[in-house]
Amino acid sequence: LLKFTVRGKPVPLRRHRTSRGFMYNPSAKMQMEFRQVVSDIIYPTAPPSSVEEYIESSSAQPEPIFKEDEYLAVTLLFRLKRPKSHFVGSKPGPGRLRPTSPGRLHTTRTDIDNLAKFVLDSLNELAYVDDRQIISLHATKVLDSEGYCEGATEVVIRRLDESEMESFVANMGDI
Repeated sequence: LLKFTVRGKPVPLRRHRTSRGFMYNPSAKMQMEFRQVVSDIIYPTAPPSSVEEYIESSSAQPEPIFKEDEYLAVTLLFRLKRPKSHFVGSKPGPGRLRPTSPGRLHTTRTDIDNLAKFVLDSLNELAYVDDRQIISLHATKVLDSEGYCEGATEVVIRRLDESEMESFVANMGDI
């Protein structure tokens, strides 16, 4: 089981673009920043004591936690940043949410599938070898209601075995 939270506004994956005959990913920089935050969370290290140790540690890529032959279930919770208009005096803070502001459930302009794709693509070769290992995905987006309501992305990844999948498929009608 791997569980972590990345604080800050969740970011959707932007569509790949073509310019002068080349395709590029406009989300690449943000994905690298997200990967670095996640890497620091799941692979905590002591600060290097020398320049040589720093160079050696920065070039070494850790092995993914989940191996290529493992099937995975991923649960994502996107706590989206609230606009300032949701707060008393337009100042975010604990206990400052207006009584008239919407609850946690609210449709926003951000599509949940693009939020999920951003996270899943960012975790390739870091948490797992490739996101095609994911055979079950559950994603939820809500408005953040904690602290300063700045947003966060919560991720839970776990291994699945054949018997769990059989049980899941058999109970699909109950959902």
